[in-house]
Amino acid sequence: MAWLTRSSKFTLLMVALAFSLAVNLQAQVQAQASSSLGRELIEKIPNHWESLYLSEFDPPPTGEPEDLGRPGGTRGPDCVKPNLKNPPVALVPSSTMGTTVAEYPTFSWYMPSIESALGLDLKFVLKDAYGKELYSVKYPLPDTVYPGIRSITLPPFVNLPPLEVNQKYDWQVGLIDSLCPFNNIYIDGRVKRVEEDPNLVQRLKQATPEQRVVIYANDRLWYETLTTLVELRRQSPKDENLKQALYKLLTSVGLDPIAKKPLFEQASRTNN
Repeated sequence: MAWLTRSSKFTLLMVALAFSLAVNLQAQVQAQASSSLGRELIEKIPNHWESLYLSEFDPPPTGEPEDLGRPGGTRGPDCVKPNLKNPPVALVPSSTMGTTVAEYPTFSWYMPSIESALGLDLKFVLKDAYGKELYSVKYPLPDTVYPGIRSITLPPFVNLPPLEVNQKYDWQVGLIDSLCPFNNIYIDGRVKRVEEDPNLVQRLKQATPEQRVVIYANDRLWYETLTTLVELRRQSPKDENLKQALYKLLTSVGLDPIAKKPLFEQASRTNN
């Protein structure tokens, strides 16, 4: 009986070791696969997003870039300028135009830190190509605003019609000071909804989130590429491959200064 007991213990030990080795091996394989996928993601992000596609849209604006914050009124005698070290920046290509296949896309921008934002509101506006306002929403800002990427998704539940295919739209984010309009700051971007590739849905069904970024980038769908990559970064803020991929995406459209800033430490989505 004693021999059987020792034999049983030995057997159990061997089984436990084999199980441990199998688990470790599986973890190593998954880690290697994830690393390989991360490197592929970085490689597939284009170096210059609009090099072949800029001619499809209006030429880039001249003079002051539209994606930099610009003032919006006249300063009154009692206006106090908010403590804003840098302007907000719309995360859009150099032409300010990005494409999407989504009926209700997500828009993103870089929000700088504001040490005292009391009394300021954040306003989002969507307009059609003729300047008609289609949707607007305003949120009060907290007293302290932390820097990072902010995003907002067009909501289908407010009787807002979906974006029409082959139509261009303008979107705008404003920092609004109702008491001192001179302090208002606006940033602008544009979006065009394009016809969806018939095979896109099937390709996306079989893809991981990282592979979806590659698919979107290959199809030059700016808003899907950026939104998916930003969400991945929010979910895995310590993933170096995702960090490098987003850095490359932002630099591909000339947003090098933004790409170097901390983007996910404390900022989040504006709406869900």
